[in-house]
Amino acid sequence: MPISTILRKKRTDEALTKVKATAGTFNKALNRLILLFLFVILPLQAAVIAIEQDIIVVPDLILVFLEAIVTVLVSYTLATVFIKLTIYLIPNRFDDAGTQEEKILLSKIYVAFIYILSTLLVFWQFGIDTRDIAIFLGLIATGFAFALRDIIFSYFAWFILLTKKPFKIGDYIEVGDEEGMVKHIGLFYVVVDHTPSTYEDFHKIPNKVFLEKTITNHGKGKFKLTFDFYLKDLPAYIDEKLEDIREKARSAGYGDARFHLNSDKDGLKLTTEYKATFESREKTRHHLLCIILQELGIQRAGDTPAGHEKIKNARYSL
Repeated sequence: MPISTILRKKRTDEALTKVKATAGTFNKALNRLILLFLFVILPLQAAVIAIEQDIIVVPDLILVFLEAIVTVLVSYTLATVFIKLTIYLIPNRFDDAGTQEEKILLSKIYVAFIYILSTLLVFWQFGIDTRDIAIFLGLIATGFAFALRDIIFSYFAWFILLTKKPFKIGDYIEVGDEEGMVKHIGLFYVVVDHTPSTYEDFHKIPNKVFLEKTITNHGKGKFKLTFDFYLKDLPAYIDEKLEDIREKARSAGYGDARFHLNSDKDGLKLTTEYKATFESREKTRHHLLCIILQELGIQRAGDTPAGHEKIKNARYSL
């Protein structure tokens, strides 16, 4: 089979899978809206009609209240149906927007815009003047800003994260004591996974943390790391052994690793600098450590690293 035919079939299968997933999501949302219409809106509308036809006698205040509820529910239900249709059945509106973060931001703005229009329509149905609407919205905004200042601050931080883009979904970042791969950028928190190969463990970092602490973004590729191996005594023929370590590291595929002697207040140390992706950093560090131990005669090939020498935790740097 020609390669072009295989690629075309693969793209078709991917598109079909995407359409099925979209249809499934839309059907679930539509089913919920149908249930809302049948068991809430329809009975309320029937009650309103019965009251207007004098089948049921209730105070006028209750009639006004029921009509208001029906108006609000119908307006927001129609808005929700319209949003579902335009987002899920016409996805090209957002698929060509740019990065994934930009699509998220545009979709949120779009949803908010439709619901704001629905709210204004409800006010218009109630006969509220435009100036009264502006005053009402101002009072509501002031009250919410005071009562929900933490939530608003999180939303503000979320907006900055999506527009200024200090990191993107899939990047490996450090912020405070947390590090990992960015899996989700939400309204209130960012999901960071320290071990992307498993799905059970992850951290939710509040958005405001990213405005308060330094963010280190290692991206999606390799970045520079170091670790220190402290020596009790200076081994004999250290220059030859260092050259053997470098040669063995190159043979193992770590040609960018650098080894040199150094010292600090804790004593003499062998500093190793290397590059690795976030996912492979521990594995690479372990392999390099094994090479050091073997060449210094501390460990036999196949053994795990010995514990009698002092090894400091890896230090990350760009």
